Amino acid sequence: MRRFFTAGLLLSTLIPAGQAAVFTVKPGTQFYSKPQAKPELLLQLPEVRVHVPPIKDAAGFCQFKLIYKIADRDNPELPETGWTRCISTDQLVPN
Repeated sequence: MRRFFTAGLLLSTLIPAGQAAVFTVKPGTQFYSKPQAKPELLLQLPEVRVHVPPIKDAAGFCQFKLIYKIADRDNPELPETGWTRCISTDQLVPN
């Protein structure tokens, strides 16, 4: 886990400013509307990918820009970002 996280951080530092890498998250990764793991803040999302590096880091949570499949992109009810535990960045799979 640590190796993958370290490799991800290293790769993200090699990406020029203004660009991001896109990663797929493993099934079961939970995203929240705020940096807290409360059931009422849990987002019900279709399959998503995320931009790395995270937008923000707060209280052990990272906020990611969410990327949806083409069929879901026109849904205005889906959030643009979501929070997940930073440790779950080991749940990312490079595309």
